[in-house]
Amino acid sequence: MNEKKSLKQIIEIALLVIVFGCIDFLAVLLFQDILDIPLFLDTIFMTATLFLFGPVVAFLEYLVYMGISCIRMMFACGSAHMIYLYSISALTIIVITWLFIRRKGNLKKNVNRTFIILLSAVIISGLACSVVSGFINFFIYFKNENDLAYDRVIFAFNGEQFGFLASAILGRIPVTILDRIITTFAAFGIFNLYSKIKTSIQKIGGGGTASFGN
Repeated sequence: MNEKKSLKQIIEIALLVIVFGCIDFLAVLLFQDILDIPLFLDTIFMTATLFLFGPVVAFLEYLVYMGISCIRMMFACGSAHMIYLYSISALTIIVITWLFIRRKGNLKKNVNRTFIILLSAVIISGLACSVVSGFINFFIYFKNENDLAYDRVIFAFNGEQFGFLASAILGRIPVTILDRIITTFAAFGIFNLYSKIKTSIQKIGGGGTASFGN
């Protein structure tokens, strides 16, 4: 019985990883391509997965999203332009955020404590990700393509006050931190909503998906 339950939980989590990865991809299509918003917004459900199931599953979710993105770029541009290297940025966010949120009990004590923990995770992960992504951007492109709204914001001072690498890092900081505020707090909301739904299902059916992140 336990083996069947464990297999069921693994299948449920695997399906969630695929669905969440697809939703992150669709979010990028909506916010970046259609609405032309100067934010990334590609890690909302990756961060939600981190809250729910821990860092390993969260990274797998991001790999699903990145795999879909690479396939899309292959069809649209003929090359993925090594965008998969940004998985390192996602891993940076996952590791740093997990250091702050791994003790789930601290997120349930009071609103002020939860806000400080999440905001700290946002700032530290945002700064670290800006540096990592800036270097990746530098080594991949070596120039400003200005093809997306966030590129136009990040490289606003490229060629004037700063060079490309400095712009890729410094210009990314406000964009990334604002992005992390939105994605982290949205993910925390998704985490709470999902947890409540699972608790209700467990009360009705006596079962549910295990949370690897606890």
